[in-house]
Amino acid sequence: MTKVVLTASVIHHLIALDSPRWVIKAIYKKRCGFLWKGQEQANGGNCLVSWEKVQHPLEYGGMGIHNLEFFGWALQCRWLWAQKTDASCPWAGLHIQVPLKAQALFNMATASVLGNGETILFLKDRWLEGKTLAKIAPNLFQSIPKRIVKSRTVAQALSNRRCVSDIKGGLPVEVLMEYLLLWDQIDGVVLQHDVPDQYRWKLTQSGIYTSKSAYEACFVGSIKFTPWRKVWRSWAPLRCKFFIWLAVKHRLWMADRLASRGMQHHPACLMCDQAQETTNHLLLLCVFTRQIWFSVFIQLHMAVDVPGN
Repeated sequence: MTKVVLTASVIHHLIALDSPRWVIKAIYKKRCGFLWKGQEQANGGNCLVSWEKVQHPLEYGGMGIHNLEFFGWALQCRWLWAQKTDASCPWAGLHIQVPLKAQALFNMATASVLGNGETILFLKDRWLEGKTLAKIAPNLFQSIPKRIVKSRTVAQALSNRRCVSDIKGGLPVEVLMEYLLLWDQIDGVVLQHDVPDQYRWKLTQSGIYTSKSAYEACFVGSIKFTPWRKVWRSWAPLRCKFFIWLAVKHRLWMADRLASRGMQHHPACLMCDQAQETTNHLLLLCVFTRQIWFSVFIQLHMAVDVPGN
């Protein structure tokens, strides 16, 4: 219910609106309270895993609950993609207001394939060796008026060397050096007048934008949670999967965890009175637990070694 019901209505608004941080935070609190306590709010003691980790995808150790801020960026990339690839949209010529991080995500994931140069922007799109001219020549970029930056296409810039006349103001040494470097790179560019420009989404094999691929890109570099398939793709009831997930992450309120927080706890395991109560001890090493595991294995006709002390 937290993943679907409490998220679906919010996603509908995230497609078109850049929600303020305080709105996202208020929604987080309600979803967090519902997940951990079934109420509107939950305090720190009720939250066994930080909400930041809960929002990670299953393969990265989370519960797959959408991070609304990241998902909003991924959804709003759709408008930028449609603006580039579908000129028939009635709003195609209008300026689209999206968050800077959504714009950065789109720029990272989009590659421009030069054809006739009539739609690819000369200064802002990644058409020259996978880079923007703003990245190749940052000082030169600052010398060009913003209105030209937003509208000048590759075809216009290369026609009669109009890109030279776009440079305004003084020309310090840094700008001249970048200009000469840029001239060498674009001197050999040949436009294909019969081939339209193309855009490719680098995060999918088909080269077409998907919100899923854009959202997953926000977690690149996160640590993989190796047993996620065994935990979440098993036939066990959901509450059992949730318990195992907490156990793997050592987030159960065992005596060792209570002791680390200065809370009241029993000095030894209540079942065997032989060792401190930890997650590994209670689920694997306790003599009573081991007897249960052996009984289960016998019923299943399995020969499995249970870890010993």
